[in-house]
Amino acid sequence: MIPLLLSYKLYSEHKELKGKKKKNKSLNIIVDEAHNILSFISERESETWKDYRLETFEEIIKEGRKFGVFLTIASQRPSDISATIISQLHNFFLHRLINNNDIKAVERTVSYLDKLSFESLPILPTGTCILAGLSAQVPVMVDIGEISEENEPDNKTIKLTDFWYDSLL
Repeated sequence: MIPLLLSYKLYSEHKELKGKKKKNKSLNIIVDEAHNILSFISERESETWKDYRLETFEEIIKEGRKFGVFLTIASQRPSDISATIISQLHNFFLHRLINNNDIKAVERTVSYLDKLSFESLPILPTGTCILAGLSAQVPVMVDIGEISEENEPDNKTIKLTDFWYDSLL
């Protein structure tokens, strides 16, 4: 609820100021874990609330550009995101996707990818993505450099066997 209310407030204020020609700046709303916020399937809320949530973000992504408002979304589950929202995206950084539903969702909505790029999605190595969209004439495989140790987030994949071994000692 908080991301929805905050996004709507910022979008409305920016749209009003832009309409009065009082603002030359743009607004970029970034939604991480977007499948939790932009999903068209939800058991946690009423249909009315779900419709309002989706309509709000769909308006931002469809109408926001003319007011200098942009939406950046990050998700590990593109198949759970509203097709209307996915269809309005212009650039994609596609990391490894293993789930068949997610690969099919990307294939249905990302017209910028060739067959080889789709086939490589399940086998992309860590730190590699495919850049596709208006910013690249052809899909490009991008290798992201490693983060220095002092800036590295604590998000490594846990090796359960390490914990089992330590608990046995």
